[in-house]
Amino acid sequence: MITVTTPAWQPLPPPVRRTGLSRRTVSILVVVAVALVCGGGGVLLYRTAQRAVGPARQTTVEFITDLQAGNATAAYDRLCNGTRTRISRAAFIQGVAAQPRIRSYKIEQVKVSDINGKVSATVAANLTLDSGFVDQHTFPLVKEGGQWRVCGQPY
Repeated sequence: MITVTTPAWQPLPPPVRRTGLSRRTVSILVVVAVALVCGGGGVLLYRTAQRAVGPARQTTVEFITDLQAGNATAAYDRLCNGTRTRISRAAFIQGVAAQPRIRSYKIEQVKVSDINGKVSATVAANLTLDSGFVDQHTFPLVKEGGQWRVCGQPY
Protein backbone atom coordinates (compact mmCIF):
# COMPACT_ATOMS: atom_id res chain seq x y z
CA MET A 1 0.00 0.00 0.00
CA ILE A 2 1.32 3.28 -0.95
CA THR A 3 0.38 6.38 1.01
CA VAL A 4 0.84 9.86 -0.20
CA THR A 5 1.12 12.61 2.29
CA THR A 6 0.59 16.23 1.61
CA PRO A 7 2.22 18.95 3.58
CA ALA A 8 0.04 20.40 6.37
CA TRP A 9 0.58 23.89 5.14
CA GLN A 10 -0.29 25.29 1.81
CA PRO A 11 1.11 28.53 0.51
CA LEU A 12 -1.33 31.46 0.65
CA PRO A 13 -2.20 33.21 -2.56
CA PRO A 14 -0.58 36.62 -2.94
CA PRO A 15 -2.67 39.47 -1.40
CA VAL A 16 -5.10 41.20 -3.72
CA ARG A 17 -4.03 44.75 -4.27
CA ARG A 18 -6.82 47.15 -4.90
CA THR A 19 -6.18 49.75 -7.43
CA GLY A 20 -8.28 52.88 -7.36
CA LEU A 21 -10.01 54.70 -4.55
CA SER A 22 -11.46 53.35 -1.37
CA ARG A 23 -15.16 53.60 -0.66
CA ARG A 24 -14.50 56.23 1.97
CA THR A 25 -12.52 58.38 -0.46
CA VAL A 26 -15.23 58.03 -3.10
CA SER A 27 -17.90 59.00 -0.54
CA ILE A 28 -15.95 62.09 0.48
CA LEU A 29 -15.47 63.10 -3.15
CA VAL A 30 -19.19 62.66 -3.86
CA VAL A 31 -20.12 64.80 -0.83
CA VAL A 32 -17.68 67.52 -1.90
CA ALA A 33 -18.99 67.45 -5.48
CA VAL A 34 -22.61 67.70 -4.33
CA ALA A 35 -21.73 70.58 -2.00
CA LEU A 36 -20.00 72.43 -4.83
CA VAL A 37 -22.90 71.91 -7.21
CA CYS A 38 -25.50 72.94 -4.64
CA GLY A 39 -23.41 75.90 -3.50
CA GLY A 40 -22.87 77.00 -7.07
CA GLY A 41 -26.56 76.56 -7.77
CA GLY A 42 -27.37 78.70 -4.75
CA VAL A 43 -25.04 81.43 -5.94
CA LEU A 44 -26.50 81.23 -9.44
CA LEU A 45 -30.03 81.42 -8.04
CA TYR A 46 -29.07 84.42 -5.89
CA ARG A 47 -27.48 86.22 -8.83
CA THR A 48 -30.49 85.51 -11.03
CA ALA A 49 -32.81 86.89 -8.36
CA GLN A 50 -30.64 89.99 -7.98
CA ARG A 51 -30.76 90.58 -11.74
CA ALA A 52 -34.54 90.34 -11.57
CA VAL A 53 -35.15 92.60 -8.55
CA GLY A 54 -32.12 94.90 -8.77
CA PRO A 55 -33.34 97.15 -11.61
CA ALA A 56 -36.84 97.51 -10.06
CA ARG A 57 -35.26 98.42 -6.74
CA GLN A 58 -32.92 100.89 -8.42
CA THR A 59 -35.76 102.64 -10.25
CA THR A 60 -37.63 103.05 -6.96
CA VAL A 61 -34.53 104.38 -5.21
CA GLU A 62 -34.02 106.92 -8.01
CA PHE A 63 -37.69 107.95 -7.82
CA ILE A 64 -37.52 108.43 -4.03
CA THR A 65 -34.19 110.27 -4.34
CA ASP A 66 -35.77 112.67 -6.86
CA LEU A 67 -38.63 113.33 -4.43
CA GLN A 68 -36.17 113.85 -1.54
CA ALA A 69 -34.23 116.38 -3.59
CA GLY A 70 -37.43 118.22 -4.53
CA ASN A 71 -36.97 117.29 -8.17
CA ALA A 72 -40.59 116.42 -8.96
CA THR A 73 -39.98 116.88 -12.70
CA ALA A 74 -37.41 114.05 -12.75
CA ALA A 75 -39.67 111.90 -10.56
CA TYR A 76 -42.55 112.49 -13.00
CA ASP A 77 -40.37 111.24 -15.86
CA ARG A 78 -40.04 107.90 -14.01
CA LEU A 79 -43.82 107.33 -14.00
CA CYS A 80 -45.49 104.79 -16.26
CA ASN A 81 -47.59 105.89 -19.23
CA GLY A 82 -50.87 105.03 -17.50
CA THR A 83 -50.10 107.22 -14.50
CA ARG A 84 -48.85 110.07 -16.70
CA THR A 85 -52.10 109.87 -18.65
CA ARG A 86 -54.13 110.25 -15.43
CA ILE A 87 -51.91 112.86 -13.73
CA SER A 88 -50.46 115.82 -15.60
CA ARG A 89 -46.92 117.00 -14.92
CA ALA A 90 -48.23 120.23 -13.33
CA ALA A 91 -50.67 118.35 -11.08
CA PHE A 92 -47.93 115.93 -10.00
CA ILE A 93 -45.49 118.73 -9.19
CA GLN A 94 -48.20 120.54 -7.23
CA GLY A 95 -49.15 117.34 -5.38
CA VAL A 96 -45.53 116.60 -4.44
CA ALA A 97 -45.08 120.18 -3.18
CA ALA A 98 -48.10 119.73 -0.90
CA GLN A 99 -46.72 116.50 0.62
CA PRO A 100 -44.31 116.40 3.57
CA ARG A 101 -40.75 116.00 2.33
CA ILE A 102 -39.03 112.61 2.59
CA ARG A 103 -36.14 112.78 5.05
CA SER A 104 -34.92 109.18 4.63
CA TYR A 105 -36.10 105.83 3.36
CA LYS A 106 -35.42 102.14 3.65
CA ILE A 107 -36.32 99.58 0.99
CA GLU A 108 -37.93 96.66 2.82
CA GLN A 109 -38.93 94.25 0.07
CA VAL A 110 -38.87 93.87 -3.70
CA LYS A 111 -41.08 91.40 -5.56
CA VAL A 112 -40.97 90.86 -9.31
CA SER A 113 -43.54 88.80 -11.17
CA ASP A 114 -44.03 87.71 -14.75
CA ILE A 115 -47.60 86.68 -15.46
CA ASN A 116 -48.27 85.69 -19.06
CA GLY A 117 -45.42 87.88 -20.25
CA LYS A 118 -46.54 90.96 -18.29
CA VAL A 119 -43.67 91.87 -15.97
CA SER A 120 -44.45 93.91 -12.88
CA ALA A 121 -42.97 94.58 -9.47
CA THR A 122 -43.85 95.95 -6.08
CA VAL A 123 -41.31 97.68 -3.87
CA ALA A 124 -42.17 98.18 -0.21
CA ALA A 125 -40.35 101.05 1.47
CA ASN A 126 -40.47 102.88 4.78
CA LEU A 127 -40.42 106.61 4.08
CA THR A 128 -39.47 108.79 7.04
CA LEU A 129 -41.03 112.19 6.51
CA ASP A 130 -39.91 115.58 7.87
CA SER A 131 -42.61 115.29 10.52
CA GLY A 132 -40.99 112.10 11.82
CA PHE A 133 -43.90 109.99 10.63
CA VAL A 134 -42.87 106.75 8.90
CA ASP A 135 -45.04 105.97 5.88
CA GLN A 136 -45.00 102.32 4.85
CA HIS A 137 -45.47 102.81 1.13
CA THR A 138 -45.68 100.25 -1.66
CA PHE A 139 -44.55 101.37 -5.09
CA PRO A 140 -46.08 99.41 -7.97
CA LEU A 141 -43.87 99.20 -11.05
CA VAL A 142 -44.33 97.96 -14.60
CA LYS A 143 -41.83 97.34 -17.33
CA GLU A 144 -42.33 99.58 -20.36
CA GLY A 145 -39.97 99.56 -23.30
CA GLY A 146 -37.48 97.51 -21.30
CA GLN A 147 -37.38 100.01 -18.41
CA TRP A 148 -39.03 99.94 -15.01
CA ARG A 149 -41.60 102.70 -14.39
CA VAL A 150 -43.40 103.67 -11.18
CA CYS A 151 -47.18 103.29 -11.51
CA GLY A 152 -50.38 103.68 -9.58
CA GLN A 153 -50.47 106.07 -6.62
CA PRO A 154 -46.79 106.98 -6.71
CA TYR A 155 -46.55 109.08 -3.53
